[in-house]
Amino acid sequence: MKSCLVQVRGSTFGSGFFAAPGHVVSCAHVAGRPGDPVKVFWEGGEFEGTIADASPAPEGGEIWPYPDLAIITLARPPDAHPCVWLDDRIPDGGTLLKAAGYSDKYRAVPERLTADFAYSSDQDLDGGLMLRLKRDEVPPGMSGGPVLNTRSGGVCAMVKATRMEDTDMGGLAVPVGALRRLAPAAYSRLIRAHDAFHGRDHGWASAADELAAASPARRGAIPRSEERAMFALMSGLPGAGNPKAAFAAVAGPLVPLPETPMHEHRDVVSELEAMARTVDDVPRGLRYAATLAGATHGAAGARLSERVHLIAGMLGLGDRLHTPLTPRRPGPPSSVMVRLRPSRRDHTRYHVGMWRYEGPAAITPAGPESPAGPLPEALALVRERLPEQLAILGRSGETTMVELIVPRDLMEEDFDSWKLWPRRAWSSLGRKHPVVLRDLERLEDEELHPDWKRRWNHFLRDSAGAPALVCNGDRLDHEVLEGWIESDPTLAALVLAGSPRHTSSGAALEVALAAGIPVIIWRRTDTLDCPRGDHPRCASGTGAPDALEPRARPVAGARADTGRDVCAAHDFHAELTGPAAREASTPWPERVRILRGEAVSARAPAHYAQGLVLLWDDPERRISDPPMRYAQERYQADG
Repeated sequence: MKSCLVQVRGSTFGSGFFAAPGHVVSCAHVAGRPGDPVKVFWEGGEFEGTIADASPAPEGGEIWPYPDLAIITLARPPDAHPCVWLDDRIPDGGTLLKAAGYSDKYRAVPERLTADFAYSSDQDLDGGLMLRLKRDEVPPGMSGGPVLNTRSGGVCAMVKATRMEDTDMGGLAVPVGALRRLAPAAYSRLIRAHDAFHGRDHGWASAADELAAASPARRGAIPRSEERAMFALMSGLPGAGNPKAAFAAVAGPLVPLPETPMHEHRDVVSELEAMARTVDDVPRGLRYAATLAGATHGAAGARLSERVHLIAGMLGLGDRLHTPLTPRRPGPPSSVMVRLRPSRRDHTRYHVGMWRYEGPAAITPAGPESPAGPLPEALALVRERLPEQLAILGRSGETTMVELIVPRDLMEEDFDSWKLWPRRAWSSLGRKHPVVLRDLERLEDEELHPDWKRRWNHFLRDSAGAPALVCNGDRLDHEVLEGWIESDPTLAALVLAGSPRHTSSGAALEVALAAGIPVIIWRRTDTLDCPRGDHPRCASGTGAPDALEPRARPVAGARADTGRDVCAAHDFHAELTGPAAREASTPWPERVRILRGEAVSARAPAHYAQGLVLLWDDPERRISDPPMRYAQERYQADG
């Protein structure tokens, strides 16, 4: 990367890099405006350049608007200079990034410096995506310098700004894909020259492939080396024509178009490859390339077709490449899984584990499990880590769920009320994302899994059915509850009449979880067993009035009769499962998220969805246990 680094003197002093023969990329606030002359310094030589295109200048002294990029063309470039390989995919969270640039921080004459960063998260700026860098300093003069993704071996971004000088607070970088926001003609000249160069010069590619080989490959993805070869062939073809239509033809009409413009064939491939894999495991980018090869006459089409078939053979696709694309069924939502596990030695201290769940075969740890700490510290650690993981999964455009795997004594924590975004102090986690609880004890007790899976399957078959209401009573004990639940093997979803802090509702929750009930709803705000316990009538299991005293015997499995004047628990159940709710096809996690918003927007303290809690426990969404050696080490350290 250092061999491609240049010093740029335009409207100010900064850095840049060779991205294609005779083309330098830098920041607009370093280079200047389109058409301006620029001086580029490389390996002791000085070269005259002109800004082919750049982001518009700001008004006054404001920060240069997004994407703050410039493409510089050199009048007489140096012979046989190297070029970086541009990787326009956003890195995975926690990826080590290495930046380079020129700075006069330590000497009067600018010299090359490098910095090692960890990719932290995304940052929206002026309607565009930026990469947040942390753990090292961004010294003056580094703006415009390349940022290397050490997993892919490609330059994924350009340094833009520091957060604070003389600190290790890091800064911001502009992703490579933002080059597509510049003038299409200037971008196309750059990227076609870049792809053609790497099709014939394999120096950078060889080093990049060595780095990529040490990182886990994305299942079913086109190998990067083959993608470069494919892009090189595409660089010699006529333009993409209507890239939006080409993208929609492969992705499907219901998939939203990318926010970043597409100009070239490789842009369409990159956006298609950024999507989740297809049901038939055929990479969408490869399907597009196959279609393009079939529509291209002559030797160019034949060469691309040969490359596509070579890649298909490497991926073991057989004849699936040429079969019609199978529409992808909506799969389970992606989620951030958070596990709060009590220490074996001291149950008042908790380990924190966190994973990104994108499917049964795509579960990524967000870091090692934390040492055991007091509950306030454990919760603070979750609040600190969660926004970054949500941002990583949020790039797909799909709703990201938060699954909190906790012991039962933490199920009344107000996780959904957390305010995690300092710049949006009004925004709560439970209104932005579906937040659900899961039972840690049941997840770790294999003996309970058969009943749990059986009842979950019943729930999926009858997902439109309303959850049954578990009323409370003084004599509602564990045996009575177990007798009622076990007498109905199809029972799969419950609404508790009160908060589990109360003895009766707590018993109901405990028995229901042990019996395998996967979906349970209650309100944290219901601190009493029955807020209207003095009501002279209580609904029975059939909805008929009970002549006995309301608390003389427990009533379980009651269905609310909304036309009858009944207790608050039945009112809550009726609101939650009424006709409008039964007609809705929205899954419960998203439905509860919407209800939380309605409860706040109604400005009614007594709104039935205030303090709503959802236990949504899908037995198929599992996290892998750590290796036995690690588990033993943890046990010895933990007790």
